[in-house]
Amino acid sequence: MGKNSIIDNPAVSRTIFFPQKPLIPDNLAPNIHSLQFKITNKIKIGGFFFQNDENLPTILLFHGNGELAFEYLISARMFFNCGLNLVVMDYRGYGSSTGEPYYTSLITDAMPIYLKLKDWMNSRGFIESIFVLGRSLGSICASEIGANNPKELKGIIFSSGFASIYNMMTQLFRVESPRMTPSSLEPFSNDFRAKKFIKPVLIIHGTSDMIIPYSEAILLYKSIPDNVKKKLITIEGAGHNDIMNYKTQYFSALEAFVNNNK
Repeated sequence: MGKNSIIDNPAVSRTIFFPQKPLIPDNLAPNIHSLQFKITNKIKIGGFFFQNDENLPTILLFHGNGELAFEYLISARMFFNCGLNLVVMDYRGYGSSTGEPYYTSLITDAMPIYLKLKDWMNSRGFIESIFVLGRSLGSICASEIGANNPKELKGIIFSSGFASIYNMMTQLFRVESPRMTPSSLEPFSNDFRAKKFIKPVLIIHGTSDMIIPYSEAILLYKSIPDNVKKKLITIEGAGHNDIMNYKTQYFSALEAFVNNNK
């Protein structure tokens, strides 16, 4: 997939992405592994593997546009309590990753990251039980991996994610172009990829999300084939950036989903 002249325009990328470089301590805990995957001749993608136990399933998480992989050090314990390892990968230009981010790079980088992670886990004796979680902008990566249906993938999770890139470009990012239509952007949209899912899907969304409205969760749910095991968890009152603070509802749903599909 090549660049798209509308959604990969540098002005649009500056609106969507907020790359940062975190301050990381020299001495990380033994269970925190710094990752660096070379996915093309010119691009390396960084992230962190927060290890709980090699005999437990692993969640590959793609974060929101204003977040960083290392920031999940704070919430890793909640994933551990669900019986999981947690790996969080940055995007191009974020953290230790090279390059500059643009929309379609989220799509083209997703599977190479997944495959590099699988090889890394295999070389260290982790079981082949992987779930992918896309939070907000990261739902693009989760959709791409889910649409490819790799055999080790046990399930796809969307946390405050979106369905229609047309809706996001026009309503959230306020991008306008006479060439921008629902049909012209369909190949780049999550709801388009969702039609190819065959693995179980969990969608978690708050009713008070003012950034990506709850209606996007409904649209995404309806886009997934009816013969696929799917569940929509609605968290009343949760917004876009505080949804994980509703710990009981959020993590109990996550834990149940993993236990039913691992």
